[in-house]
Amino acid sequence: MVSCERPEPSFVQKCFSSLPGLLLLAGVAVFSWYITPRLIALHPFVKALNLSDFIVAIILGMLICNTVGVHSIFKDGLRFSTTLTKTGIVVMGCKYSFAGLVKTGSEAIIIISVFLFTTAIILMWLSRRLSMSPSLGACLAAGLSICGVSACVAIAPAVRAKNEDIAYTIAVVLMFGLLALFVFPFIGHWFNLSANQFGAFAGVGIVNSAQVLAAGFSFSNDAGVVAGVYNIGRVICLPLVVLMLAIMVAAEDAKVQSQLANTSKMRIILDKFPVFVLGFLAVVLFNTFGFLSKPEAKMASTFMNWCFLLGFSSIGLTTHLRDIKAAGFSGALIGFVVASTKAALALIVVLCFLK
Repeated sequence: MVSCERPEPSFVQKCFSSLPGLLLLAGVAVFSWYITPRLIALHPFVKALNLSDFIVAIILGMLICNTVGVHSIFKDGLRFSTTLTKTGIVVMGCKYSFAGLVKTGSEAIIIISVFLFTTAIILMWLSRRLSMSPSLGACLAAGLSICGVSACVAIAPAVRAKNEDIAYTIAVVLMFGLLALFVFPFIGHWFNLSANQFGAFAGVGIVNSAQVLAAGFSFSNDAGVVAGVYNIGRVICLPLVVLMLAIMVAAEDAKVQSQLANTSKMRIILDKFPVFVLGFLAVVLFNTFGFLSKPEAKMASTFMNWCFLLGFSSIGLTTHLRDIKAAGFSGALIGFVVASTKAALALIVVLCFLK
């Protein structure tokens, strides 16, 4: 009998299939980098919008995606958005010494932990009050408390979430995140926040990881670096929040309870641990012990910016506005109320406790 299964594409075939998408990413990124300073110079109103090439790349990508559309030939090359942003975060370690990371990181872990676990618990309680399924409640709790889409995808298998639960949560996350990209920098300038304050504000208040970085760097380069550390703090907490939510759902769902009973709790933590964080710490140590010269650190910083710019271009090119409609009015209301409350509290904390 002849097998009808297609052979797995070779590495070379995968590279060739990804090439058109990568070229499209490069085109959007370079055009955004070129056009942004010229847009800012057009009128004082445009300058007041605090546009950055990161924001322009996302907007341009969304315009292409939701007007002419993105042909299937580009799809393989657009799947690298997460890889590119994680690479940028690893290289971002060149901006820190170990002492500076401990100072910023200790503040970040304390603030992030309080906000993450409190938000997740409140959302689970709220989902019960609104008679949502436990799996949908867990997806929303993870997505709106930790790191948006990534957290939703991470929690889904542990709570046996349906595809509709994931789509609904992603729609809610994207809805608030797109709004935050423009509102947060405006709020930051309105309250005259320092780079450290705004980085913390974005790192706590914005839901999706990529949008945290985009908003941070649109405010200032230093704010983007601080926001990146807060983002790392969030993803480090991801395994623990996933485990907590799985235990909470298991109390209501017998199938999840059975699945959890047959799974090692330590295995859940290890499987969800963000390995790229180790790369970031390695670069920090290299910088601390003087292995990176100033020219090399400058080159690394430029490489980091382009990794983020390419990653954000990919996010824009894969963001369909029709997906946002999936949440409907109730999803919009839940997302707006919870995320706005979290953002308001984050603003109060950074104004009162950070310099």
